[in-house]
Amino acid sequence: MTAQLSAIAKAVKPSATLSLKNEITRIESAYKLKILDLTAGQPDVGPTPDVLAALVEGGKLHKYGPIPGEAGLRPLVAEVTNRETGSTFTAEQIVMTVGAKGGIDTVMRAILDPGDAVVVLAPYWVTYTEVVGICGGTSVCVPSKPDLHPDLKATAAAVQANRTKALLFSSPSNPTGAVYTRDELAELARIAREAGIWLIADEIYREFAFDGKTAPSIFSVILPYDKTVLIDGPSKRFGIPGWRLGFVAGPTELIKACSAILGHTSNASRPIQYAVQVAYTSEQARHATKTMVARYERNRDLFVTGLNAIKGISCAKPEGAFYCFPDVSALYGKSYEYDGGKATVKDSIGFRDFLLRRAFVAAVEGEPFGMDTNIRFSLAISEADCAAALKHITNAVAELHA
Repeated sequence: MTAQLSAIAKAVKPSATLSLKNEITRIESAYKLKILDLTAGQPDVGPTPDVLAALVEGGKLHKYGPIPGEAGLRPLVAEVTNRETGSTFTAEQIVMTVGAKGGIDTVMRAILDPGDAVVVLAPYWVTYTEVVGICGGTSVCVPSKPDLHPDLKATAAAVQANRTKALLFSSPSNPTGAVYTRDELAELARIAREAGIWLIADEIYREFAFDGKTAPSIFSVILPYDKTVLIDGPSKRFGIPGWRLGFVAGPTELIKACSAILGHTSNASRPIQYAVQVAYTSEQARHATKTMVARYERNRDLFVTGLNAIKGISCAKPEGAFYCFPDVSALYGKSYEYDGGKATVKDSIGFRDFLLRRAFVAAVEGEPFGMDTNIRFSLAISEADCAAALKHITNAVAELHA
């Protein structure tokens, strides 16, 4: 047998949300200008000074630590999560992971057998379907309703029609910003309960809710389901995505299995866990999060109102997270001049390229999120950049022609 890559490795697609960097760099160099980057799924501000100081102090923890997480952090995470969501987790039902992405990967490794199906509510975070495939499973993607909320009837049908092991969703949603209602969450719990499958809720954006509302947790429903798994972490709320820390909260049997897997792969950094323990108790950090959410809400109001004023673009108003996901398909088939020639927008990738070339704005095409009619903008940027990006997009779209 010759040395070659596995079929799984060959099938994995690069992350669409990270793959634009080379093209952005090329255009900036060629045109001697700055691209307004609305691609990144991360806050534009970092941790508060007390949390940074704690990271330095945590550097003294230079030896191997407990696989599931630091003894001081796991009970604190359980306490905070229970207070925010209405759950009743103990420290033993928490395992710290290398980012929320690492948490999803570890859970899938723990629950999937080859050929198992995971029903994924679309549009979805690009990593969901890739991780399911890496772990030997098959993704069954259920399109949303026009308002970008879940189609519950279609979801129930998909669960029943396949060899389903789990149901996976995010709320507040990446990429749409939709926040599922308690009734919708209760129905998802009912569907999972009746099918006897895992229910996996990614609530990493739970702190980012707008209009004076809170984002309901899957654990806030009247009849919680005991096979529900929470994916969460501190990266968004504290502006520390590069620290790569997340956690999984769930039934004890699952957490033990995840811990066993992490014992042979990679568990979370001790200095980072030390600093995050400070972050969860820091008044400075709490205030910084509130300020950030308020600023992103102002960005949403400005940007979404402006997009909806552009003929050919329709954008549902996000209720949380820090994204918007407009439908731009009415502009498909239109053309523009570029590098002395003519280019035609045929799909979401074509619209992404148009924005880069003519508006000098970077966004992520909707196809990898399971919705080729749309495109994702991250509004985790300065208010000045938000206003400038909207102006550039408005002017560029006006130049499209038949």
